[in-house]
Amino acid sequence: MLTLREALKLPILQDARVVAGAAGLERDIRWVYIVSVPDAANWLHGGEMVLTTMFNLPDAPDAQCELLRQLAEKGIVAVVITVGNILDQIPDYLRKAGDELDLPLIELSYETRFVDIAKSINERISEQNLDKFSRALNIQQRLTRLVLEGGGFWELAEMLADLVGHSISIENDRFEAIANKNIAEVDSARRYTILHGRTNPQLIEALEGEYLPRIRESLRPVYLPVMPNVGLEMERLLAPIVVHGDIYGYMWIIADVHALSPIDMMAIEIGATVAALLMLYQESLQAAEASLKGNLIAQLIEGDDSRQTLLSDQSLRYGVDLRQPCQLLMIGLRHGQPPQVANIYRSVNQILTQTEQDAVAAQFAGQVLVLVQANQDVNDLATTLAQRLSRGNGDMRIGISAVFSGADQVGAAHQQCNEVLEIAQRLRNQNQIQRFTELGYIHTLFQAGRPSLERNLQVPILRQLLAEKQADLFHTLETYLDAGGNSVQTADSLHIHRSTLNYRLARIRELCAVDLSSPGARINLQIALKLMRLFDDLPDECPST
Repeated sequence: MLTLREALKLPILQDARVVAGAAGLERDIRWVYIVSVPDAANWLHGGEMVLTTMFNLPDAPDAQCELLRQLAEKGIVAVVITVGNILDQIPDYLRKAGDELDLPLIELSYETRFVDIAKSINERISEQNLDKFSRALNIQQRLTRLVLEGGGFWELAEMLADLVGHSISIENDRFEAIANKNIAEVDSARRYTILHGRTNPQLIEALEGEYLPRIRESLRPVYLPVMPNVGLEMERLLAPIVVHGDIYGYMWIIADVHALSPIDMMAIEIGATVAALLMLYQESLQAAEASLKGNLIAQLIEGDDSRQTLLSDQSLRYGVDLRQPCQLLMIGLRHGQPPQVANIYRSVNQILTQTEQDAVAAQFAGQVLVLVQANQDVNDLATTLAQRLSRGNGDMRIGISAVFSGADQVGAAHQQCNEVLEIAQRLRNQNQIQRFTELGYIHTLFQAGRPSLERNLQVPILRQLLAEKQADLFHTLETYLDAGGNSVQTADSLHIHRSTLNYRLARIRELCAVDLSSPGARINLQIALKLMRLFDDLPDECPST
């Protein structure tokens, strides 16, 4: 991708000046967007460089700052504002807002044509995408000889085992087996790997105490002693496979037959380098494929009517027929950073391959999306993804759209996933899987927006509970309403005695002057309560049910 810092070096932007938000210069530009309306934030997805003029911004300074905040929340890269016509420079209050939001603001002469900027940057982005393919081709050419000689992970393992006279196993960074060659009797740990396709998790846990931290720090091989309690009955040399300072995998060498000589160590290090090249080669191909998939998903979401037939044909290449029922899954991370999103994307692709799903996974606007055929068990897929991805991704949620057909409906499905995850966050719903079809009236309330909160006559009654510092009563009422007025179910959910519940309900009736036995009253209260969950800033001591 083209970073903002790189874009500013282009001839078309040589006179541009960064006046705020310089901390964001390393952001990647996905495309250029020209803003000509005050509500532009509603039309952006994130990753855009925005081009505009002071004439196209709201009139009031407060409204201009609010627009910057909305753009920053959307995840745009920068705002380029022309000067020299209406104003000689970007006002100080906008600069201050840009610095507070870490949103780069760039001054540019009004004589520079926006169309030329868009053309120059888009051409450079295309060149970089082409460079990715060229890099993959170059790596392929450099490994041609290895391939022609039968090179590959299995062939590499066999060659090293024959060369050093020891059994070899090659695994990825998650200790999943890639290839192995055993030339003598092996121990329980190696037999586990052969049977299960990965190293025993108990062995990995044992190594985390000392040996794996040493490898991560030094990026050098370490000797492992015998550990019979976790199946390691023979000594090992554990060598990292390192690419650009990152560990991509490991080589296990059983070292019990005879000591490894310096020449053996050299062969192993060379073998690790060859394995790193193979992994880097695979990564380059995967990056190119990811770029194609990302562009496909982006164009489907943007909804270009003139390209629907072409995009449908491209989707068929990945086994997804948009003319048939489909669903979209969104894996959202509340504070996801690019490396974390990239790792999740890689894991998702592995899961789709292992489960033989007809699906397209792509990264888009800081999220991982999965376009899948609806004739498969999407719920099982979502459950598998949640189980496999939850480790180390505590804030992860999966949103599932309704079933749809047609390339023109992907954008709406994407909006559904966004909304169901946002609603879950506002309602503090801790379930990892959120389905749009289960929102029901909650989605209607969400669409009604914040004004409906202030117009609701029941909201002041519920706010009275909070004003009286009655958080327990507020939570009790919500649980009671969600249970449809079932006292037994409510008491069980709150883990309290029925008498305690009856006391709380009596206090609620007294404070709110409401008849909880009336179905209509309960419905009205529940609607008001959900509006408060969606649009009020409730205190932390008011947990959601």
